[in-house]
Amino acid sequence: MTNNRIYAKHRRISAWQCGAFLASLSLAVAIDIMAPSVCYATPQSQTQSHITLKDAIGQRLIANERMSWELAIKGEATSYKAFHAPDFFTVSGTGVTNRELSEASAMDSKVHFDQCDLSGFDVRFVAENAVLITYRVKAAGLDHGKAFQLDSYASSLWMKRNGQWLNVFYQATPAPTQ
Repeated sequence: MTNNRIYAKHRRISAWQCGAFLASLSLAVAIDIMAPSVCYATPQSQTQSHITLKDAIGQRLIANERMSWELAIKGEATSYKAFHAPDFFTVSGTGVTNRELSEASAMDSKVHFDQCDLSGFDVRFVAENAVLITYRVKAAGLDHGKAFQLDSYASSLWMKRNGQWLNVFYQATPAPTQ
């Protein structure tokens, strides 16, 4: 049933009044729709600084990963070992290796790299203080006088402990041959 009183009142509105009414109605609807998003939106500067902080941490850990390889290749044991947590371990085709054996293997003076290329880095924050880095390793050299070619996918888990980012886990998986 139509309320004739309301209908009659609106019937007498001029075109200008109708336009003003629709404009104010549109504004009210727009405010009603936008207000929640404005009230609950994260300020852009906070979002950008949060992303920038994560990007900076990721870039720093990629640099640490690269430096770790460089130090191992140069045989700089003390600096290389400083990147590892006390409970650091590696996983490879031969199984799980503890920190001591893994570091000894990396410092083997009878392994020489002629070339080592790290590429395709991906950084994933798996927790507030845990970052998983994945990448590809292509290398060649001599292992106890025998030539080797290495093409693997690698992953390292870095964790922030007592304010310091340390490598806790490393795994290498051979890339499929083509």
